[in-house]
Amino acid sequence: MMSSGKLERLMLATDFSPHADRALEWAIALARRFGASLELVSSVHVVPFASGPNVFAPPADFLRGVRDATDQRLSELARELAARGVPTSYTVLLEDPSSGICALAREKAIDLLALGTRGRTGLAHVVLGSVAERTARLAPCPVLTLHSDVSPPQPLRKLLVASDFSEPARAALALARKLVEPGGQLVLAHAIPAIMAPGDTPLPDPRSESWARAEYEKWKPTLDGVGSELDLRYGAPDTVLIDAAVRHGADAIVMGTQGRTGLAHMFLGSIAEKVIRRAPLPVFSAKTP
Repeated sequence: MMSSGKLERLMLATDFSPHADRALEWAIALARRFGASLELVSSVHVVPFASGPNVFAPPADFLRGVRDATDQRLSELARELAARGVPTSYTVLLEDPSSGICALAREKAIDLLALGTRGRTGLAHVVLGSVAERTARLAPCPVLTLHSDVSPPQPLRKLLVASDFSEPARAALALARKLVEPGGQLVLAHAIPAIMAPGDTPLPDPRSESWARAEYEKWKPTLDGVGSELDLRYGAPDTVLIDAAVRHGADAIVMGTQGRTGLAHMFLGSIAEKVIRRAPLPVFSAKTP
């Protein structure tokens, strides 16, 4: 659960890849801005695999060596960051990264978790999934995900907030208010699916547009003076959100996530995960309280 009104305890999950290095840069910048501490975490986890009747697992000496090397890298990085004024500690996990990271975030009452994502698509994504996407869905706190080609850290002056005016969207708005710089602006983006008529091209539903505008007017008083505007677009939500963020020149996307698991997630998927996979800018995923 996030500390009231502040981001005091940040976590960076790393596999030492270029994606994780860019996430580290953002985590450091946020830690400095909010005066937060930083927890570094990496997982040394190898899944045994079967070959015929036999199961192969790496030798214990190999795993011990990998763990020691990981411990040394994190220790050196923690000392370096502490010397640069960011209080830093670290943990080496020996379990599945997603579940281990989420459990550690809960144990240490982390306010924001950052990690890089490779943004797999197609068969590679279906088979291998994404640690970042699973973590964003299951973590007990907001999650920042980004690719290695996302820009280096910059002030968050304009945030694109995904809004269907649900409870997850309300959580996203609350997080965006914490993140946006003083004098910054929030763009609430709402996607309206088109109505298909037999033999016709897609048509917008004016009732949905009217409802969205009315809901936005109800939400405006809760922004406490933060500049905002509503962007209504027609189409698939993930495409709408990414296109709107690019068009507005947003510094990041903030969105809520339902945290589905099991069959519900398999069949319904997740708009947040699609955005995490494809967005060319940082994505903050908020959780409902």
